[in-house]
Amino acid sequence: MTDGRDIEEIQQWLLALPHAVPQFLQKLKVPGRPGRYHYSLTGDYLREKAQWGLGNSVFFLKIIYTLGLRKEYEQEVEEACNFIQSFQKPTGFFIDQWIEWSSVPYRLWYIFKTGNIHRGKQVHLAETRQAFSAMTLFSHMPRYAITSLVESEQDIERYLSALDWHKPWAAGSHFSHLLFFLACSLSENKETLIDAAIRWVNRLQHSDGFWYMGTPSLSQKINGAMKILTGLLVAERMNFAHADRILDTVLSAQHDTHACDHFNITFVLTYCTKVVGTEYRNEELNTFAWDRLRRYRAHYYPSIGGFSFLPGSSGKWYYDAPVSRGRNEPDIHGTCLFLWGVSLLVQILDREDIYPFHEFIS
Repeated sequence: MTDGRDIEEIQQWLLALPHAVPQFLQKLKVPGRPGRYHYSLTGDYLREKAQWGLGNSVFFLKIIYTLGLRKEYEQEVEEACNFIQSFQKPTGFFIDQWIEWSSVPYRLWYIFKTGNIHRGKQVHLAETRQAFSAMTLFSHMPRYAITSLVESEQDIERYLSALDWHKPWAAGSHFSHLLFFLACSLSENKETLIDAAIRWVNRLQHSDGFWYMGTPSLSQKINGAMKILTGLLVAERMNFAHADRILDTVLSAQHDTHACDHFNITFVLTYCTKVVGTEYRNEELNTFAWDRLRRYRAHYYPSIGGFSFLPGSSGKWYYDAPVSRGRNEPDIHGTCLFLWGVSLLVQILDREDIYPFHEFIS
């Protein structure tokens, strides 16, 4: 639990973050390589000369946006956008070739274990989405257009029916990608297709509010809901049934193993609250938010100014590739995610005017 003294310390910490985090970012800059950033402070596997780091520069842009430092970092933002653009292929996909090569052993094991031969394409979709969304935060458009994953309602039926909704975390992710690429496409009928996709997935929504088939675990339900909601958000269709029941379940859940789960819970609660109104279980939500911020601080390194993806360790993997030695230090991935979480928790607390963190849509 978080007491009054803890809350006072957290308030001071929130005020200090916009000044402390940029110091960490400065330490991550790769000398002589404009727009490039290390993943971790000292533990990266790949050398500075290697042409890699698409994701790192994406995280940099999102951190700058979250902290509201666009004017102060105008040149660095321009450099990062140019570096990110260098990874785009004429097909529209953004691909970090070093990550591709480094991930081969894991992906071969993954194919052997699951029989899923599409892991590479799934990563390409995810990286392209993150790169595109980061650049557009600063009004930069990629050189090559990205295309929709479907062209008709029949395509939507085939695409969504082929997903395993007994595992709603993964299936929800594909649904979210579907809506993202539709929303960003130049397709003339994209609004009709977006509505058709949402109607399809809503057939899977149960009375508890979650979208699934069978009897998935609570973790699968919550993380799956997060993916569904990110799709609705990018498509500007953030209206869904049973938000109160989802909120009730999430508040009672204990689900806190790494940075993505930290964020997924926070995201779901934030957007359920926007639907049901701020008065619903307000005291419990405030308690949750302060307690979650206290937990976030456990990942923070005050002498450095960054967060670690894992407790006491930088992240070790990025899209199936080993990227760092996992030392006891912060990394740019964890810093981006936890600041995103902070921007959401500040909304739950209704204190955006005091703590001006800006949520990015991704």
